Amino acid sequence: MRAVIYARYSSNKQSATSIEDQVRVCQALADHNGWIVREVYADPEVSGTLRNRPRLLQLITDAKSGKVDVVVAESLDRLARDLEDTSWIGKRLTYSGARIFTHAEGEICEMKIAVAGLLGSMYVKNLAQKTWRGLEGAVLAGRMAGGRTYGFDVYSTIGSDGRPLNGLLRINRSEAEIVLEIYRKFARGSSAIQIAKELNARALKAPRGGAWNASTIRGDPKKLVGILNNPLYSGQLVWNRRQWRKNPETTERRRTYRIRPKSEWVFVDLPDLRVIPDDLWMSVRQRLDRVARTLRTASPNGHRRPKHLLSGLVRCGECGANYVISGKDYYRCAGHKERGTCSNATSVKLTVLENGVLAQLQDSLLSPDLADIFVEEFNREFALLQSAGHDRVNPEVVRLSAVHKQIENIVGAIADGIPSSSLRERLARLEEEKVNLETRAKITKASAPVQLPTAGELISLYRQKVADLRG
Repeated sequence: MRAVIYARYSSNKQSATSIEDQVRVCQALADHNGWIVREVYADPEVSGTLRNRPRLLQLITDAKSGKVDVVVAESLDRLARDLEDTSWIGKRLTYSGARIFTHAEGEICEMKIAVAGLLGSMYVKNLAQKTWRGLEGAVLAGRMAGGRTYGFDVYSTIGSDGRPLNGLLRINRSEAEIVLEIYRKFARGSSAIQIAKELNARALKAPRGGAWNASTIRGDPKKLVGILNNPLYSGQLVWNRRQWRKNPETTERRRTYRIRPKSEWVFVDLPDLRVIPDDLWMSVRQRLDRVARTLRTASPNGHRRPKHLLSGLVRCGECGANYVISGKDYYRCAGHKERGTCSNATSVKLTVLENGVLAQLQDSLLSPDLADIFVEEFNREFALLQSAGHDRVNPEVVRLSAVHKQIENIVGAIADGIPSSSLRERLARLEEEKVNLETRAKITKASAPVQLPTAGELISLYRQKVADLRG
């Protein structure tokens, strides 16, 4: 029996020897059963809620290739901690002919997979609830529960009870001066783009490093993101605004967030951390409100600017940044327009660029080889439709089939010696209906011939569709 071992632990906070410990107990189980361990698949510091673990996927691939007879793990939750994932992995391994054994549960059957998957899901949910409760306690105590905020430093110390206190905040004076400058300039009428360009011209690093963007400054007032919207600068910490969820449609369980109802937000006053005075904070709020009203007036239905044909596809040849819509109908380099970090000031009219791209695309699509492919695919699809059969959806043919069956049944009854004048009368009516149905079915087929276009007509049709791309 060709055995392999799978081992995993979740984070760098766990001991690196965890893998060795798991392998040791799995090797003992293999030795006890006389299995030869061919390979160890280990995924250190990877959550059991993820499917895209490199060594796990390799294990599934090797099992599918017939290289594995037995998979050994310390426990089933080493393979997965999610109900759906446990079932997903178990089905693929057993389908490939690999049996699953664990040190904790023995041989794994479908029932154990279901129970272990359910327990794993409950564990993850309970852990999330406990983590949330701990974070809430830290926030209510005035400590930071998330990442670092520009303008502040996060530090740790030792409490009076000898335990570490993490997430403590203090003002970073140099960064706080830049925040104050941003607020003052915006309140005096500078746009977020102008401010970003000025900061980049001074080679000042943005909160995440690199260049400043207008969106970094302006953000979204409803989500409280962006320098101008973070209430921490006014001395108030707001937590639990976002709920992060893992997308089950992706193997990597990519996380996305949703804004929670405001009733679930947690507000903590921290006046000692105030960076922006009340009057300046309110002045910025008022200007943001005026900008929002102007946008609503320009777009009363709340529609965003429409997405254009080449949105996200055009790049600056000098800096590699996106070319974005500037004004009503021009593309410009975002690095030049919004950050001032690129010297490429070339703007291109939207219609000129789109028509040029479509013209090139049309020229490429009009090659004889592609036209021949279109004709070939058209004929293939037509043949498939014909093979599906018109008769199966023709009501006359459907009724004719039923009449044939009824006639056979009556003839069989008469042959079995059942004397009945009503059966004979019924048979006569069915025979008459049969003749009428057959006649109508033939007329339907004859009156609706399908004229297949010639190759020349199909090529003309293809050229017309390519020409219609600009429409």
